Amino acid sequence: MTTKQKHNSDLYQDVEKIKAALMHTASDVRDKASEALYDSVTDVKEKTELAKDTVAEYTAEKPFKSLGIALLIGIGIGYLIKK
Repeated sequence: MTTKQKHNSDLYQDVEKIKAALMHTASDVRDKASEALYDSVTDVKEKTELAKDTVAEYTAEKPFKSLGIALLIGIGIGYLIKK
């Protein structure tokens, strides 16, 4: 084997190692992104459930005040839509 062929062989081996490392890194990044997305969705679901429970509790404790707030919000939205 000539020196040039040996260098080409070494180069191809290095390229294969780099490709393998990139594939491994891409897989890790994909896994981390998937995990982060799942955690975010779970966090949003938990916060939404907490907000729903808080509103239900407040409405049960103060029904007339809740009705007044809803009425004012409805009037405000109606006014903005009418414009």
